[in-house]
Amino acid sequence: MSSTIPPPAADLACEHAGGPAPAPRSHPRRRTRLLAIAAVVGALVLAMASTDENEPARVDDAGGTSAGAQPEVFAVGDLVELGDWQVRVHGVADPVQSTNPVLTPAPGNRWVAADVEVTNTGTEPQTVSSLVCFEIADDQNRSYTMTITGDAGSSPPDGEVAAGAARRGTLTYELPADAAGLRLTFKCNLFSTGSATIALG
Repeated sequence: MSSTIPPPAADLACEHAGGPAPAPRSHPRRRTRLLAIAAVVGALVLAMASTDENEPARVDDAGGTSAGAQPEVFAVGDLVELGDWQVRVHGVADPVQSTNPVLTPAPGNRWVAADVEVTNTGTEPQTVSSLVCFEIADDQNRSYTMTITGDAGSSPPDGEVAAGAARRGTLTYELPADAAGLRLTFKCNLFSTGSATIALG
């Protein structure tokens, strides 16, 4: 007696469905997510590959950078070059005496203001943001944020700087009354290494 071997279950499913089995579904969302991740990684690699190494240097009276070893910390009044920027702290007010009775430092704090000027030595316009380009810290490596005093003439040097142009303004910070060894660090190019540190007294 001969026996009949039943067809595989997959074939039966095709016959009942009236056609071949459907192809596996693709996942467009997953593919889009992978492409986005690849794009971000590629951008980071390019940014790291194009990072410039900038070292700060004091500019002499003749307009050139000083020869020899550069100080790790510059002084008030020094004209310091860093990449396509020059920065100078003209003076420091410590403490700042508020002329506005409403806006005053919190109890136990004081205001410190630095009169700064930045010059764009590059060939393209660049933007200065005091929150991004400047940071103040004390000898305990504590950093502080800028504050608003409301005094006339106390605005920071924020905004676009044309090639060869300069902006001058005041950076005012609130910090504890006993904070000492203050230093101001300047770095206005996020895609470069190096920064300029200026002792505020």
